[in-house]
Amino acid sequence: MQLGRLGVQAGPAVNKKGFVQNSKPFLDNGKGITEAQEGKILIEEDGVVNTYYLPGATTLDGGKTVVYRPPYRFYLMKSPTTDYSNKDNFYMPMFPGKTFSVDIDFKRDGPSCGCNLNFYLVGMPWPTAGKDNDYYCDAQCFPDMGCCYEFDMNEGNKDVQQITNHACTRNYASHPDWQCNKWGDPEVKTHPSEFAPGSGHTIDSNKPFTFSQRFDVSGKDFTFTTTMSQEGRTLVKRMGPGNSELNAMLEELNKGLAFVTGYWYDANMNWMDGELCGQGAEHCNMNPAYISNWRITTNEGPAPGPPPPNPTPSGGGKCCWGEGCTNCNDAGNWCGRSVENCHACTGGWCAA
Repeated sequence: MQLGRLGVQAGPAVNKKGFVQNSKPFLDNGKGITEAQEGKILIEEDGVVNTYYLPGATTLDGGKTVVYRPPYRFYLMKSPTTDYSNKDNFYMPMFPGKTFSVDIDFKRDGPSCGCNLNFYLVGMPWPTAGKDNDYYCDAQCFPDMGCCYEFDMNEGNKDVQQITNHACTRNYASHPDWQCNKWGDPEVKTHPSEFAPGSGHTIDSNKPFTFSQRFDVSGKDFTFTTTMSQEGRTLVKRMGPGNSELNAMLEELNKGLAFVTGYWYDANMNWMDGELCGQGAEHCNMNPAYISNWRITTNEGPAPGPPPPNPTPSGGGKCCWGEGCTNCNDAGNWCGRSVENCHACTGGWCAA
C-alpha cells in the first residue's frame, strides 16, 4: 500500500496511521483453524483448478469467490495454517510470463472513498515476528514491522484503481534515509472519466468488471499491463518497459513473493482517491466487495503495445483542478484539448 502522496505533487510526509491501526492479520492463536476459517480458494492455473487458502477469509461458491470486509489482511497459503514464519507455507505464484485475472464486484453500495481493497506482493516472511506476530514487511518500513520490496498490483475502491511499484534499491537521492521507494515508481491509476460509479465512465464500478494483469519479460526489462474490461469496453494501464525501479522488482518477482490481500480504511486516503473524493477527511462505509474466478495463465505472444491515448469525450467538458471542478483556468487550453492532456496536467476531466 502506498501511503505517501496526499496530493498530486510529491512531498508531504508519509501517513502511517491508517494501515497500522486499521489492518491486521488473521491468527488462530494456537487454537487451530476451523473449516469455516480456512478460507479455501480455487485458482485456475492454465486450465487446472487448484486449491489454496486465505486463512480467516470468507469464501463462497466452494472457494470461487472471496468476500472482503475490513480490517483483515490475508496471505495466500498452501494449507490452512497461520504459521507465517515459514516461507514454505506460502503459495508464491511465479508471475513473470503469466497473466493474473479476477472478476471484481463492488455492488452499487460497495467500498467508498476512504476504503482500500487490495492485493499485492511482498518479500515475506520477515526474520522477526513484528508487532502483529505475522512476520509482515512492506516498503513503508513501519516501526516494529519489516522492510521489503512491495508490488501493489491493485489498491482501490469504487472511485479509483491504482497500481504502484515499490522497489528497495536505496537509490533515492532526494530521500537518502529511504531503503525503499515509499511513494512508488512507476505508478498508474484510473481517472474519473475512466473508472467511477455510473454509466458515463469506461468502467462503471456499480457493475462487475474483469481485472487482468500481464507480467511480460524481455531480457531484464519488465512490462506490466493492467486491463479492466466490462461489456465490450476496455481500459488499459501500462508500466514499463525501461524503468530501472520496475526492473529491480523483476529480480524479486523471480525469487517468489508472498501474495497479500485485504481491505483497510483511513480518513486520509486522498493520496489514492482524492481526484474524485476530494482532499477532506474521508469516511469509509465498510461495505463488502466480492472478488471471484481467480485464474493464472501462461502468456501467449509478445507484450501488448502501449494503449491509445484517451480521446476527449464526445459530450464535451474541460480540464479542472480542485474539488467540484472549482478551478478550470487553463491558459492556452492545452490541458483541455483531451483527457490525456488533462491527466498530464494533473487535472481531472469535468463534464460540460
